Amino acid sequence: LKDCEAEDEGELSDLLGVEFNREGPNIVRLSQPAYITKMAAAYFTADSPNPELHVSRGPCDKDIQELVSLAQKDDNQPSAEEVRAFQSIVGALLYTATNTRPDVSYAVGMLCRAMSRPTPALMSAALRVLGYLDRTKDLGLRYEASDAELYGMSDSDWAVKHSTTGWVFMFSQAAISWGCKKQVSVALSSCEAEIMAASEASKGAIHLDRMAKALRLSDPEPMDLFVDNQSAIAIAYNPEMHQNTKHIERRHFFVREAVEDEKIRVPFVKSHDNLADFFTKPLQGDRFFELRDQIMNIR
Repeated sequence: LKDCEAEDEGELSDLLGVEFNREGPNIVRLSQPAYITKMAAAYFTADSPNPELHVSRGPCDKDIQELVSLAQKDDNQPSAEEVRAFQSIVGALLYTATNTRPDVSYAVGMLCRAMSRPTPALMSAALRVLGYLDRTKDLGLRYEASDAELYGMSDSDWAVKHSTTGWVFMFSQAAISWGCKKQVSVALSSCEAEIMAASEASKGAIHLDRMAKALRLSDPEPMDLFVDNQSAIAIAYNPEMHQNTKHIERRHFFVREAVEDEKIRVPFVKSHDNLADFFTKPLQGDRFFELRDQIMNIR
């Protein structure tokens, strides 16, 4: 690099609002306390104070799906100012949800579905998410050196008209990629919803596995993408199940192609142990905190 000038500024401590803290020779934690504090100062005003929520409550209530559905059906057109205010706070929350706080990913994802149709109830829901973040702003993703291989999990929630796909990929004992997404078509069975979720997650699995192998962080074996539905696993491995699956759009069989090409494996995981469940529904109480601590490696 004779023609290039580079300056060594030392160990990374902050990047685009994400703070990097070492907790030992083999542990690093990513968090956004300063960014969250700035958000709280901007949005918790005299008119919308910081909600004093009990520490045992999560970022959303179980009725958030209904609130979004009602907003989408509401004939009352919100003002341009209301839309801007809602989009502003949800956009700010989205930056934490996609960087260091998978624990608010589901709640923020649901709010994003009503970006152009905000209601007072949804604004209160957004402030609740921010209130949760403000109370837990020092939490973050805690990565710890481990011999465990990169793996992923996918899941779906078939309790609503358009199911929600959820996925998470774990490495060094914490999540490195996650997300939740509304499925584009109506699933006629839980098996179909799971196949659609697995196909969506398998795209990320192939990308991450390729990158891990290039960095020599993974062995040559196909990556594991765990699914908690035996019928979906059977379809991923058995192309002969045509009678029960002929109505499913071809693009949703990407997971089958990935298995046939030996790019991924699809082993079974019990529903209780499926971390991706965290991204498909509004979990409450102990279950929410149990999965949060596993996914973020909170000690």
